[in-house]
Parts: sequence; C-alpha cells; structure tokens
Amino acid sequence: MATISDIAKQANVSRTLVSRVLNNKPGVSPENRKKILEIIEENHYVPNGLAKSLVLQKTGTIGVVMDDLCNDFFFQLIRGLQDGAEAHDYNILFCSGRKDMAAKLKYVDYLTSGCTDGIIAYGSCFDDEELFRYVAAKSASSVLIESNLSGVNTDKILLDNFRGAYTATEHLIKQGRKNIVHVTCDMNYDVGLERLNGFVCAMHDYRMPLGPDSILYADHFEEIAYQQMKKRLAQGERPDACFAGADKPAYGVLRAALETGISVPGDLSLIGFDDDVPDSKDMLFPALSTMRQPLYEMGHAGVELLLARINGTESEPVTRTFEAELILRETCR
Repeated sequence: MATISDIAKQANVSRTLVSRVLNNKPGVSPENRKKILEIIEENHYVPNGLAKSLVLQKTGTIGVVMDDLCNDFFFQLIRGLQDGAEAHDYNILFCSGRKDMAAKLKYVDYLTSGCTDGIIAYGSCFDDEELFRYVAAKSASSVLIESNLSGVNTDKILLDNFRGAYTATEHLIKQGRKNIVHVTCDMNYDVGLERLNGFVCAMHDYRMPLGPDSILYADHFEEIAYQQMKKRLAQGERPDACFAGADKPAYGVLRAALETGISVPGDLSLIGFDDDVPDSKDMLFPALSTMRQPLYEMGHAGVELLLARINGTESEPVTRTFEAELILRETCR
C-alpha cells in the first residue's frame, strides 16, 4: 500500500506539498496539484485517518449519547443528527446508554479520549443530571438536547414544552370545554413539569375551574393512564376534555373513554403531546390530536450548534428553542 512518502517521491515533490493537496490547502500550483492527484488515484492511496486528525487537530467525528436508539419515537431525531453531520462531511458515533448511568459515563470517557471533536447528549430526566454535568466538564464542545439544566456552561437545544402545553389547553378552552383534566407524563423529567405548568397557567389565565381532581398522575405509560381514567369514569366523573402530557397516556385515556361508550371528540376532546404511537398494537385507535415536536429539526440544529462551537465561531453558550406544532386529527376538532 502506497504511503504519502511514496506519492511525494513519484511526483518529485515534498511530503508537505502532498499533504497540502490531501487537505485541500493553498500553496500548490495547478500543475503540481493535478500531477499529485493523478498519482494518488493511480495508487489508490487512502489517507491514514489517525495521522490526518493529528495534523488537523480534528477527527471529523462527533459523538451522541442517549438512552435508546431503538425507540421509534427517536428515529426523526437520529435522522436529523445524522443528516446534519453528513452535510458537513462529519462522521457520527451513536452510543445507547439504556438508562445505565455507569455505561453513559463510560461512553463519555471514550468519546472525549480523542476519537471525537465534540459530544451531543439527549435527555431531560432528573436522574441524568450527573451525565449532563459530566459531559459539560469533559468536553469544551458539547450540546445538550432537551436538558435545560442550570449552572451548566454549554450549548442547548430546547423545546418550549410550557408553550406547547399552554397552546393545547387553550385550544380546548376555546372549543367551549368546561371540565378539562390533565393527565401527566413522567414527573421525573423536566418536560413533564413544564407541560403540567403550561396546563395550569392556561387554566388560570382563562379563569377555568382547577382543583385536585383536574390532574391525573399517570407517568409515561398507556396502561397507567387507562386505569386512572377508567377509575375516574366508573365513579361517574365525566370530563369533557383532556390534555395529556404525552401521547402514551393519551392513548390510555382514549381506550378508557371508548370502552365506557364515551364519544370522542363529541363528549370528550383529547390532545396529546409528542406525535407518538400507542403501546397497544392490537387496537385500532382514532387518529390522535397532538403537539408535534420538530425532532428532525432539533437534531439537525444540535449538530450545527456543535460544529459552530468546534470551529470557534461561537463565544458565549447558545440556546436555541423550538416550538411544538398543534396537529388536529380525529380526537379533537
């Protein structure tokens, strides 16, 4: 296999000149550039990636740490990250922590050992605070997606979950609904609290009745929300609208309503959040109205922000905030 020295010898030029051609640098005459490129092609020369990274002080690779690469919900985010990297001729390494903090910290150690130029970490779980602080401390070039952890000096990509929840609740109020309940998603996540707060604020601003029974805590699972709403309906309590903090619990509410003979959206208007799919694969649901996250755009923007940091075009930490979009389908007019 030819080396850079072999290429230089055949072209009767210095190794430095060959290196300039390989790295597309100026200072090479058109004649020499053409001659060197022809010899490179004839020899099927492939530059040594490690050597090139040492010269350029860049690896051309970024790392991503997240919990689950196999969840359908994250496919658009992953596609946005990958397309963003490929648009700049960057490679991307995905690491799945599977909710194992030790594994995620180990991945961060690996990604910051010289094999990447920067790291992107995704998540908003309170349990991941250690991970996010570790990422920011280990890498000068890092981006957090979804986490708005205070006191962390790094770039961030966020979704305005509060505004999204407010918009969904406001839409139900403007429909004329009077007895609106909120079914939460997981309260161990920032997004769960932000969406709950958005619901409460909208109800308060429109002087809507709001009490302990206005909120059902259902975690992030369809089955828990189903049981909670089934119990509520069995007791004779009939809300006429529901905003769920995620689509999984929204499908649980929908199951309970349909089994009880409640018309959706006639008797009950329902809006979820995330544009996700149900856990129940053997049931045909009406199309769920939801607040859609621009996950592809957030992933793409995360890469752009990270590369701006790597290339030194940003000084102070940057936060970009995206808005969720209200998608009206069959469960809400």
